[in-house]
Amino acid sequence: MTSLDGMQANTDYLGDASKANWVTSGTPKIYQDQVLLTLSETGQSGSGTLLASTSYVWYGKVSAQLKTSRGQGVVTAFILLSDVKDEIDFEFVGTNLDTAQSNYYFQGITDCKFFISYDHGSHAKYHRSQRD
Repeated sequence: MTSLDGMQANTDYLGDASKANWVTSGTPKIYQDQVLLTLSETGQSGSGTLLASTSYVWYGKVSAQLKTSRGQGVVTAFILLSDVKDEIDFEFVGTNLDTAQSNYYFQGITDCKFFISYDHGSHAKYHRSQRD
């Protein structure tokens, strides 16, 4: 993504997917021609920016190209989530930048967990996470 076009704050989004492609909470910004999901140190516990699609994915390929954060306690994640809590996630924990965790959930119950290793750390360059 190279612009904030098609994004709408979750406080303004009323459920009409024809009005926005993405719903955000937090403060996405443009940085070096890329969308940057920022992390706030203010508020109740400090939180990151979330970006959610307004459309369902019934089948196909979904991917994200991302760099991770490096902070202790910060999780960078790419998550596919259904209304009934089926979930596939791909997470990087800020203190372990060489390994990603991937979990599968069926109606909120963990079904599978595995780890993927990276040679150069996940924050140093962009990595593509993809699911078919």
